[in-house]
Amino acid sequence: MLGTWGGFLILASASIGTLQEKLQRGFRETRQLYEVLKRSQGAEEMKEKVEKTLYATMDPVVAKLATEGKLRIEKREISIMFAELTNFGGFSDANRPDVVLEELNRFLGYLEPIADMFRGHIDKYMGDGMMVEFGAPLDYDQHALLAVLAGLRMQQNVRRLDLPWALRVGIASGSTIIGMLGVHRQAYSALGDRVNVAKRLEEICEGGKIYIDEPTYAAVQTFVTASLVRNVAFSRKADQGNLDRLKLLEEKLRGEGASAQLLYEMGQTSFKLHDATAAIGFFGRALALDPESTEIKLAYADANIKRDDFEKIQLKGKLQKIIVYEVTGIKDRWMDPKVIPPAVAAKYRAAESFIDVPEEAVLPIEALDGAVGHCRVVALLSYAIADHLGLEEKTKRIIMRAGYLQNIGKEAVSHRILNSPRSLTDQESGHIERYVAESVAACRRLGYVDPELLDIVLHHHETWDGNGYPDRLKGEAIPLGARITAVAEAYSALTSWRPYREAWDSRVAMNELRNDVERGHFDPSVVEALTEIFRLG
Repeated sequence: MLGTWGGFLILASASIGTLQEKLQRGFRETRQLYEVLKRSQGAEEMKEKVEKTLYATMDPVVAKLATEGKLRIEKREISIMFAELTNFGGFSDANRPDVVLEELNRFLGYLEPIADMFRGHIDKYMGDGMMVEFGAPLDYDQHALLAVLAGLRMQQNVRRLDLPWALRVGIASGSTIIGMLGVHRQAYSALGDRVNVAKRLEEICEGGKIYIDEPTYAAVQTFVTASLVRNVAFSRKADQGNLDRLKLLEEKLRGEGASAQLLYEMGQTSFKLHDATAAIGFFGRALALDPESTEIKLAYADANIKRDDFEKIQLKGKLQKIIVYEVTGIKDRWMDPKVIPPAVAAKYRAAESFIDVPEEAVLPIEALDGAVGHCRVVALLSYAIADHLGLEEKTKRIIMRAGYLQNIGKEAVSHRILNSPRSLTDQESGHIERYVAESVAACRRLGYVDPELLDIVLHHHETWDGNGYPDRLKGEAIPLGARITAVAEAYSALTSWRPYREAWDSRVAMNELRNDVERGHFDPSVVEALTEIFRLG
């Protein structure tokens, strides 16, 4: 009986050709087999074979939860992505089926690892596109950020391939029903209004771009750059002239200062670009300087009336228009003058090339922690401090690379703990403390085995007074590189937005570091070096 069931499952799995079929295949039979195996001789060995076969044909997380009976129908806040190629239909009509499928599978092979990297669940393939959920089946607080970063990486990969097609990406976030759908053939999927919005956003999206809804934008605006999608036909010929005009007016504003007439002209130009929000801002400032102007009052009122028409998009099947944003990139925290003085940022920006670690090693983990850009700031700031202290170039680069990598072990810590707004329990603090050893192990897996680098990563949470972890090293017994990256990390963390607080002002952050010196946390000479760098910068 057991051999028959096992053979059946393996043969059936081997015949599955597409992810949609894989996801729909035999959850009920698999569950029954799982129960039989638990009661049979040699159950553990056969269970591993079955699970290995099952995991090869569907999302491993879904497969594991399904066989353990832990998947349920529920409402949850998640993000949904639809990604589809433009103009692929013409290629499929003009070529043999085997050529079409080979080319499509090759293309999808570039997207699947990105979805996996950012914890996405590939729900189904839809012709030349895919539907992906973020925040299900495993719940992640930063599901919107994971989805948007995955979309950016997908677009980046597609552009590198130099294909004759472009990729459209639509992402929406909100309350969605998720669970196993179907009776005889089941699949884990999502349904609800947000799913429809994500699909409609993908349909209206231009090739090579990413469109997101307002809830997604609200969740990611700290980390990414985005622009409002105007409710007009694309490629309006008058746009470039108005954009050039607005740029000239902005230069005039910087050079001559504000006047009611200049601000009114800037508002009018923004209004012609259908940027009603910017126009309202300019007209409001103009009214403050000339409150009696009827002309400005009328323009201000008109911009408010037209705001929804200009800035909201009518999606097919939706009664009300919605605000849509186009994601254009990831914000560069190193070049943010509120974080790093411009002179310092410019001086050390070129050192980034010395990091020599793929961004994919840290970006998904930063997304889970709601700390995109943190590792890069720590690395460059560590290099700057080491440089100020007069260390040799080889040592500076090791310290910088260690600063970039020292948080990758956070992947082993629950995101609930990482994003917790309350004080941690002793048990949760213990989980946090173990991440440094996980970081060392992750460095080794990535091939970074330099003993000096690993020593820095392991000890960057030691404190000057000997009350840190993991080995309670004290004073100069702590590796100098670890003392440097500890200060750089503390400054970057304080000046970063966190899920439980806003970013601190840089001056307040520096004062806190000096207070931490008094408390015995940091090497006084390292904090003094950072103070001097910022003062000279």
